[in-house]
Formats: sequence, C-alpha cells, structure tokens
Amino acid sequence: MAKNLEILEQLQELDLRLDRLRNFIGHYQDFIQALDEERAGMKLRAEEEKIKLDELKKMKGRKELDLKAGEEHIAKCSTRLYAVKTNKEYEGTLKEIGEQKHKNSEIETEILILYDQIDQEEQSLKDARNKFELEEKEVEQKKSELAKKLERAEALLPREEKSREGILSLVPKDFLESYIFIQERLGARALARLIDKICQSCFRVVPSQMYNEVLIGANLLTCPGCNRILVHRETEFLTGKDIFEF
Repeated sequence: MAKNLEILEQLQELDLRLDRLRNFIGHYQDFIQALDEERAGMKLRAEEEKIKLDELKKMKGRKELDLKAGEEHIAKCSTRLYAVKTNKEYEGTLKEIGEQKHKNSEIETEILILYDQIDQEEQSLKDARNKFELEEKEVEQKKSELAKKLERAEALLPREEKSREGILSLVPKDFLESYIFIQERLGARALARLIDKICQSCFRVVPSQMYNEVLIGANLLTCPGCNRILVHRETEFLTGKDIFEF
C-alpha cells in the first residue's frame, strides 16, 4: 500500500508539472498582451507629457499675440494724443494707455510663468521618453524570455505526457479511479500533505487515528475537510520552482 501511495505521489508531481505547462502555453498570449498593454501605457504617458508641452507653447503663443496687440494699441493711442482737441479726450486717452500698460504687464508676467512651466515640462517629457525607452527594452526582453519558455514548454509537454502514461500503468485501478475522480472535482491537486495532523491544503486537523493510518500508509484516506487524498510528505510538490520553471 505504501508503495502505491509513493507512485501516486509521483503521478501527482507529474500532473502538477503538466498543469503548469498547459496553463503557461494556454495563457502565453495573455502574458504577451499584458506586456503590450504595459508598453502602450508607458507610451501614452510620454505622449501625454508631449500634449501638455504643446498646449503650454500654444498658450504662450496666444499670450505673445495678446501682448503684441496691446503694444500696438498703446502705440495707436500715443499717436492719437497729438490729434485730440479737448482735455477730456486727452485724459481719456492717457487712461486707456495706462489700462493697456497694466494689462500688458500682467500678460508679460503670465508669459514668464509659462516659460518656466515649459522648461519644466520639457524636462518632464525628456524624462518620460528616457523612461519609456528603458522600460520598452525591458518589455522586449521579457517577451523574448517568454518566447523561449514557450518553446521549452511545447517541447517538454509531450515528453511529460509520455512519462505520465508510464506511471499510470503502475497505479492500481482503484487508486487511479479515486485520484481521477478527485481531480475532476478539485483540479490537478488531488493529493494533500498531512503534517502534524494538519492537512496542508485546507488546514483541517484530522483525528489521531487517521493521522497514524496515514503515517503507516496502510489505506487510501481522504481529508474530511477538502476531500483530497492524504499523504505524509514533508516537502511541497514542485518545491522551489516558480510558475515559469519547467
């Protein structure tokens, strides 16, 4: 019986690897799309900085036109001073010139502020573009690494499937039926490790008698909490391997 459970553990280890391979292959395009969206987002942020800069320059251009128009208005008013015939007209023209000079002074201040904002935005745009170039290279590197992993996964998958066929022939029929039944309901992880009376899948504490029977490996027992087959095993399945390790 203990030997059969060991074979079942080998099958579980292999099925988890297969599940990881199939999941990666099946979601490869999703990973690529996520990277493309990440790159698009970075590009958009750089473009938004360019839009801000362009708008500031347009605003400065409009202010400069307003200032020019104001200066021309002052010049016309100054010329008109020589043609006025009454003190009232003269004082009114002087007032108009004063008001326009005040407006021009405000416009000049606004233009100076815009110059500072444009300088800052030009630096922000430069930083955004530099960041985009660096991050774009990182995205391309990630895509290249994913492509290599896909190639490895597609080459490894049929070999692992063949290995699984070999192990299946060693598993007793009743064990295999229980194992497959659980996988159909709960997914690839049909076995649960039992350590110190605690199921490592659902963290249910099992009775002492059940724990002892699992230690002996005399019977095929399932967890009363998650209904997975219990095995006494210290190390996790696929220990030390991340989701992309094959």
